[in-house]
Amino acid sequence: MNTRQTTDFDIVIVGYGPSGATFAKLMAQRGYRIAVFDQAGAIYDKPRAITADQEVMRVFQECGLADEIAATTAPHPGTDFVGIEGQVIKRFYPAPPPHLLAWEPTWMFVQPELEATLRRGLERHPQFATFLRHEFTGCEPWEDGVRVSVRRRDDGAVFTHTARYLIGADGGRSAVRRSIDATIEDLAFDEWWMVVDAWLRGPVDLPGRCVQYCRPSRPGTYIVGPENLRRWEIKLLPGETPDDFQTEASVIEVLSTFVDTTRLELCRTAIYRFHALVVNEWRDQRVFLMGDAAHQMPPFLGQGLCAGIRDAVNLAWKIDGVERLGFDAQLLDSYGLERKQHVRTIVSHAKDFGLIIGELDPQAARERDRELGEQLAAGRSESVRQKFIPNLETGLIARNDDGTRADGAGELFVQPWVQQGEDVRRLDDLLPPGFLFVTDDAETRAWFDAGSTDVWARIGGRDVVVGAPSQPAPQGVLAVRERDGLFGRWLHALGARAVIVRPDHYVFGTASNAAGLQALLAQLGEALLAGAAVDEGAAAVAEA
Repeated sequence: MNTRQTTDFDIVIVGYGPSGATFAKLMAQRGYRIAVFDQAGAIYDKPRAITADQEVMRVFQECGLADEIAATTAPHPGTDFVGIEGQVIKRFYPAPPPHLLAWEPTWMFVQPELEATLRRGLERHPQFATFLRHEFTGCEPWEDGVRVSVRRRDDGAVFTHTARYLIGADGGRSAVRRSIDATIEDLAFDEWWMVVDAWLRGPVDLPGRCVQYCRPSRPGTYIVGPENLRRWEIKLLPGETPDDFQTEASVIEVLSTFVDTTRLELCRTAIYRFHALVVNEWRDQRVFLMGDAAHQMPPFLGQGLCAGIRDAVNLAWKIDGVERLGFDAQLLDSYGLERKQHVRTIVSHAKDFGLIIGELDPQAARERDRELGEQLAAGRSESVRQKFIPNLETGLIARNDDGTRADGAGELFVQPWVQQGEDVRRLDDLLPPGFLFVTDDAETRAWFDAGSTDVWARIGGRDVVVGAPSQPAPQGVLAVRERDGLFGRWLHALGARAVIVRPDHYVFGTASNAAGLQALLAQLGEALLAGAAVDEGAAAVAEA
């Protein structure tokens, strides 16, 4: 590991889990000097998070690690919700092809392998430093930076480091969160569940899909992991406590009500108190929270890790924009504004599914089975998991004159497979992260007037034509042919001819004519550039 002995960093990150490591990678490859502090001395060697989605893999693609990570994953097979009589009352299926982001919609992984890949990716950056077995003890933020105090666990020595930003990615018991006195919104879900991970060591009669056992006698979840990893999440019943499951025999006794355990090798057993929590204050001057330090959710949508990775990519481009491109520093306020509402919606959905699965009253459960069964039979039940992941509703997205969200604004931009010559690649691989003007017709570039051109140049925007241009594209324009027609159909469905895309792949807004595009860029310029100035400290930040 490449460690620098210095007390001067652009960014200090507390917490070296997936969220902290992803944020470190996104910023290190932009050239920033990064220090990561973590209490542990090594990666925890047991599975924890096990499910992620296409948006996460797209972020790993930006990190240059997606192909390596994907090699050890497996597609999610979908989920059946099973009622009291063993009948299917609800189903989730993976979103069908073509995949909108060019990756599997949902996929399964082994967390230690994922974390190891992220850390190997960070070792490529000489300006990255890691301090393991160091615990955060406090911070003093000020207008242009933060002083961070840490204690080395091996000998108790205390060190002070300075940075322009401090990121608290240190989990549900976040010391950074406590240091800034952030308050927490409790969404009223508090249950004890036992999580059992096991390796298959021979033939076992198990479903090919994941299962939610919605039975009052003992609610539980079965998850198909990659290769021979399987997981069960089992609700503790009234009167039971974590102390009742401290022996392998007690775990096997309960697990055997779900599966024949004779060919299972237990890998990990943990008792969790599943919460539904969202932090109110995500920022205190130059201190930011992300991942489990900012939100916690029940696992029933498989979105815990995904939310933390969304935090990382959202904050990364905004800090970079302020520091390197001179965007208005108020942009940083949009991080918590956007992420809090987005993750709160997901937490609420996860809580709702947890209440469906964990119902303990038999009469209420039978009524649930009847209602959900009727919805399923009538085709009124949403069966695509991704439909429960919301668009952005707040923050830096285009608005209509009445303040409502503009068409397409806040949606995730699709990622088509595109062709240059004989080379077929995912679109993101051809471009560095930044603002994009994407169209299917190079002639729409003429819609830019002097004001639009000025804004676009100042924010470092790039032009992309995805289609079959009838003439060579102008200099500086990336022109590609689409393989599957994904972008063309998506754009047509929005009734648009061009789209402005943010660096984190969310749509700022769409345009169908010159006046619309000019109004769109005027909004964007006002948000990013009004009052913007590159301060003196930005000169110390490495250029990307």
